[in-house]
Amino acid sequence: MIHHNRNFAFTLAEVLITLGIIGVVAAMTLPSLITKYKEKELVTSYLRVYSILENAYRRVQGEYGTFENWSGAVITTNQNDGKLDSTLSDRKKLYEYMIKPYIEVNEVFLPKNSNWDNIGTRNCWPEKSQYLDGTPYSSNSNGEHIVRPAVSLKSGECIVLAYNFGDFMVDLNSKKGPNVVGKDQFIFSFDVTKPERIKPGYYQRWWTDSAAYCDVNSSNGWIAGISCGFWIVRNHNMDYLHMSYDDLKKRWAGGVW
Repeated sequence: MIHHNRNFAFTLAEVLITLGIIGVVAAMTLPSLITKYKEKELVTSYLRVYSILENAYRRVQGEYGTFENWSGAVITTNQNDGKLDSTLSDRKKLYEYMIKPYIEVNEVFLPKNSNWDNIGTRNCWPEKSQYLDGTPYSSNSNGEHIVRPAVSLKSGECIVLAYNFGDFMVDLNSKKGPNVVGKDQFIFSFDVTKPERIKPGYYQRWWTDSAAYCDVNSSNGWIAGISCGFWIVRNHNMDYLHMSYDDLKKRWAGGVW
């Protein structure tokens, strides 16, 4: 019996076609993979900051009680139902009672005098930012982001104390971008209805835990992106960035974070 040895090999044309197909598939999938990876990094950073704030707050409570006992918060009452409505804490007391003793920071941006409303220099917050629907807002127009006391963490996050939206305004990567509320900028506040917790949203009792303020396409609420932290805490992702508002409303689940 005669055995014939035959060598099989790809032709150059076949190799080029295969490489072309691989290139097309990579071009189609790589941007999505990169986006998911970046979102995962931001989610990890968000949950880390939330854990740091919550742990520090628990330690404060062990010594001084909940925020209304030590934070210097101005608590307002809703005129319609008589219940506590909102609070925004004193920046100096936030730092002295909670940040300084219980949170390890990389750098502090504090006033050189007694004026905690204006530290007189820039902090770790970016100069310009956007809401989630693309509406721009600039810290240069009123100086609020620049002059507010702040701290940066060793992991890169910037925390502004008692900005107008909440007791803690966080940029997860400081000035690197995209500097968008609901993407890398988020709000944390003491909760007047659950004073033992910090909530991932606006300091007022109403219009916080709602899909209306986490719509990437338009401002169905008021400040687009301000409620997205609730989604991250519950789902550990940023899928809301890729959803229609109708789908977001269907999948939004309220309740304790």
